[in-house]
Amino acid sequence: MANYFLETQSHEWILSNKNGAYALGTGNLVPQRKYHSLLTKSDERFQRFNLVASLEEMLEWRSNNFYLDSNHYSNCIYPEGFLHLVKSWLRPYPVFLFSALPHNDDVLIKKQIMMDEENNITLIKYQNFSIGKLKFKISPKYAMRNHHLLNPAGAWDSYDMAFEICQEGDCQQAMVRRRSNNLECYSWLQKGLIEEDFRIYRNQYYPREATRGYPATEDVAAAFSYNFTLLPNESNYLLFSDKPLDNPEDIVLKIENRYKKYPIPKDIPQEKPLETKLLEEDMLAHSIMQSLDYDDEIMFADEDYKKILEMSLSDFMANNDIVAGFPWFGAWGRDTMIVLEGIIKMPNGAEYAWEVLKKYAEQRRNGLLPNMLAESGQTGNYDSIDATLWFIIRLYETLDILSKKGSTKQKIANWRLAIRITEDTLQKILFAEQDSFFIRDDGLIHLNHSFASATWMDAKVDGQAVTPRDGSPVEINALLINALSYYELMIERYNEIAPGNKFYVLNDSFVESKELLIESFAKFWMGDYLADRLYHNEVIAEYRPNAVIAASLPFTPLSIDKLQMVYESAHVELFTPYGLRSLSPRHYQFQKKYIGSVKNRDSAYHQGTVWAWLFLPFVKTWLRAYPDKSYADVKEHIGYLINSFRNGYQRGHIASIAEIWDGDKPHFPKGAPAQAWSVSALYAIEHILSNLEGEKS
Repeated sequence: MANYFLETQSHEWILSNKNGAYALGTGNLVPQRKYHSLLTKSDERFQRFNLVASLEEMLEWRSNNFYLDSNHYSNCIYPEGFLHLVKSWLRPYPVFLFSALPHNDDVLIKKQIMMDEENNITLIKYQNFSIGKLKFKISPKYAMRNHHLLNPAGAWDSYDMAFEICQEGDCQQAMVRRRSNNLECYSWLQKGLIEEDFRIYRNQYYPREATRGYPATEDVAAAFSYNFTLLPNESNYLLFSDKPLDNPEDIVLKIENRYKKYPIPKDIPQEKPLETKLLEEDMLAHSIMQSLDYDDEIMFADEDYKKILEMSLSDFMANNDIVAGFPWFGAWGRDTMIVLEGIIKMPNGAEYAWEVLKKYAEQRRNGLLPNMLAESGQTGNYDSIDATLWFIIRLYETLDILSKKGSTKQKIANWRLAIRITEDTLQKILFAEQDSFFIRDDGLIHLNHSFASATWMDAKVDGQAVTPRDGSPVEINALLINALSYYELMIERYNEIAPGNKFYVLNDSFVESKELLIESFAKFWMGDYLADRLYHNEVIAEYRPNAVIAASLPFTPLSIDKLQMVYESAHVELFTPYGLRSLSPRHYQFQKKYIGSVKNRDSAYHQGTVWAWLFLPFVKTWLRAYPDKSYADVKEHIGYLINSFRNGYQRGHIASIAEIWDGDKPHFPKGAPAQAWSVSALYAIEHILSNLEGEKS
């Protein structure tokens, strides 16, 4: 039981919708973060509020009471509902099977959590698989706060809550409003009785916030108790919403239908036979407990796993944008442009990506894309250079897919728009006066000191870049080569379908810039690897994954033998089962662990910490370095690289892929538990493998 507690405690499930709302929790439902909730609502600006933090769940069976829920306090966990957990499943939505103690087939409760795809509504479903009736008393714990903040001690003592109950026949609805911020939460119980029952739960403790150096204690409050009885094989539903619930039965049907297109783990119990008298030899066949796969050998076969992975990627698609990560990120320009590589490979993903790209095109400033479209409606910042270069690459890749469908008229209009955007963007980067960067005499782009954190290694401590990239970063210059190359391809593609003589002519200055840049790129070579950057004429010879990013791009100045050296050196210095380290362990600034205060963690963020998204450029570099490998060799080698994540999904141990891991002995996920570019990388890799199978078989 202790091992299962630790295992489920480290796995987190995630539900989301097209607004950026989410529900998040652990595999054993013990809240560890201030972000763990059953409903955190969102709006079009990714302003989010935690409405329902958790539930107190008391059951009565044969006059004995026990709890299914658990809560952290500073010195204990109480109640110990996790002891009643028989097994949990994370995808396609979280499911939990509870029992009495000791676990037995006589008392079994199945709990499911789902979310509406378009509205901020969460569904909770209880099913009684026991041999007798069960009485439930459910008390929702309301947080009713910005999801980044906590309710201080005594916050609810002023009775900062207004609530009402409305009964119509057998159905019950209720509303709670927090007076101090006017947040509202509506609920519906399919059958049973909702009663007024105000209580304060004091000093709830979130250990993961404490380990991150943040305040970790708060008070939450209950306004009602939901009381109902379930006979064997009977079910009941709860709904929570940020708006009044009209036609709740239709909402339940809509939410359940949302998930029917996805596969479910092979051993999830569907129902228990109503027969109470079985032959002795039939008992094992009818035993839910005996039918469970406690070793989780394979919950999802290959094709089912790919559908679940696609579902994981769709979690981040909201408000015609990309959520960089749950729970604390909103929309980030750089992350979005990197994530779109996976999105465009999804069914109808290119159409979605095109809308996202047009949205970002309208927000350019001095040629640069916003790096962060901050949640809560704050002004986005423009402290990124790579977001803009990835943007140009994604424009071409997206239209390349869209050009396989649609009318000629629409294709012409799309390419024309992309060319205009690209020419304007490149003009400002290459030739406009900028305070942040300039083009050197040898054609390389140089970031000024004020722009030292303008790459993906953007962490700052006390206002200073932890990993300064001022000078000429290797991947930024490789991205510029590719942006210019894709611009030329855009012109070529347009001219193939342009009517009459309305052709585009290449901008000669762009072509000259690219040729000079390619020639000067040789300055990065340091014998067996690419230098991380050039600082004026000094080579900064650090083994970082930026060389891999540069080598992975389609238009590379590197020869095959140099690509092989980059890959092999990165494999020795940077590879782990969870991604690539951001710095070689042999470097004196290498940080083994990502832990501690905000300052400590930011100091380690790009100084050895492992990043999962880097698997995609790593795999692409290997494919470019060894183009003649058979499909069997490709399948075996890439399978070895991504085994931890693929295995995690197939065994049902992960619902998403986290942001980062420790640089030394990585095992437990760190940072955001669900990161868009991590999931996108795995999805893109699996798509590459599927395509190669067709080409090489």
